[in-house]
Amino acid sequence: MRTLFPEINPNQTFHLDVGDSHQIYVEECGNPDGIPVVYVHGGPGGGSSPMHRRFYDPEQYRIIQFDQRGCGKSTPHCADDINALFSNTTQHLLRDMEQIRAHLGITSWVVAGGSWGTTLALLYAIKFPSVVKALILRGVFLARKQDLDWFLSPKQGASQIFPEYYRDFVRGHDIESVDSEDYDATQEILESYHEKLTGDNDFEQLAAAKQFMNWEGRIVSVNYQQSAPAMSKHEAIAMSLLNTHYFTNDGFIYESEIISEIAAISHIPGYIVHGRNDVVCKPEGAFTLAEHWPNGVLEMVPAAGHSSTEPGIIDGLVRASQNIAKFLNEKDQEK
Repeated sequence: MRTLFPEINPNQTFHLDVGDSHQIYVEECGNPDGIPVVYVHGGPGGGSSPMHRRFYDPEQYRIIQFDQRGCGKSTPHCADDINALFSNTTQHLLRDMEQIRAHLGITSWVVAGGSWGTTLALLYAIKFPSVVKALILRGVFLARKQDLDWFLSPKQGASQIFPEYYRDFVRGHDIESVDSEDYDATQEILESYHEKLTGDNDFEQLAAAKQFMNWEGRIVSVNYQQSAPAMSKHEAIAMSLLNTHYFTNDGFIYESEIISEIAAISHIPGYIVHGRNDVVCKPEGAFTLAEHWPNGVLEMVPAAGHSSTEPGIIDGLVRASQNIAKFLNEKDQEK
């Protein structure tokens, strides 16, 4: 089973002014002359991580990471300044990726991502297919209504598998038990959290952020936990606030946009690595994507959940990056 590549430090870091008063943190690691790969973090609001560099052979790849608007080391940060939510939509993030590519002088690159990062990676490839060499996706999230309901609804999905954890998640939020097609419990939950997260009470904001993140943190790994992994105040607020900001707005995309537009990337090769026991992003999404994407190779990892730190997921991602590097190098030699 493959493991992560050794720890490496960035070759350079900088902030890129993308307009709208946003400065995006960007870092570059690995071989400056290698295959460019950009890793798109999850969340929304997850931020980049030193671990994400380690899915790629630093001798083969030029590894780029960035922090999306409002989180990580990008400024303004939504935990400090609510203005970070302004000019912060999916379309803005896709344009930011293009600005980063152009700034770095990259003609085309491999686009990789996890969870929400797969949403952005796929939308980016659909919008800019000519600059995408390949895709490497982990824990696919198609951002459909059914995906949000699976994760957040009281009547289906994760709440039915972890009812005691879900009870803690909705405690203090007035979610009605209404059996009506007109009542959207998922949106009610998101709006209730968003109201607390954007209010003037700092104590209530932090408590809501921790409560929100505790739900995902307890179920993210196949080794389910009584308590979520530790997270800083800034990380918890960024993740929860950007989650509710994006998903009260349906991810700023139309329903089933990725599958509807998937023909645009039919020629692009890629790998889909998804945990068989993923209860955050349901495996059906990865299967449906593979069914509609002829050049996408799906690997359902047994005994794995949603976390990128699980051994089977790491093995699948490292193997995918090695296979893509081999494929692209052989393709270049044929020219």
